[in-house]
Amino acid sequence: MQAIHDQNLSSAEVVLLARAMLSVATIDGIHPSEAALIGQFYESSRSADMPPTASVLVKAEAQPFQPAEAAGCNAEFADTLVLMCLMTAHADGHFTVAERACVQAIATATGMATARFDALLADVRDQLVGALAHLPDSGSVANVLGELNAVS
Repeated sequence: MQAIHDQNLSSAEVVLLARAMLSVATIDGIHPSEAALIGQFYESSRSADMPPTASVLVKAEAQPFQPAEAAGCNAEFADTLVLMCLMTAHADGHFTVAERACVQAIATATGMATARFDALLADVRDQLVGALAHLPDSGSVANVLGELNAVS
């Protein structure tokens, strides 16, 4: 999986990413881990001329992100957009059918093929399982893996 920070994102792309991530997080109520991921991404990516995180979040609530806003983006940015949305959806430990549908709609709006979406989803799941693999309780890791595979 390509590192997100390898890209030189414009201010508009950073705001778009944050708004898209927030749209995924709000589906089942924003969990603190989702808010932390979105805030951390935005703060680490924003330049001095960009609005503060709080104002972007307020604006996103007032003007919710629409998948069509991602139409016409290049393939590299589409990958980043979908990856960040998938990471947000998984951040609270529950990847719901509604979250998947939302991220799939974003991917479709970018023109992303279903096979590419599935590959990115598998990458995110592999990263999550890899992060847990060092735990001594293999039964818990197997349960998490089962939950990850439950929404396909």
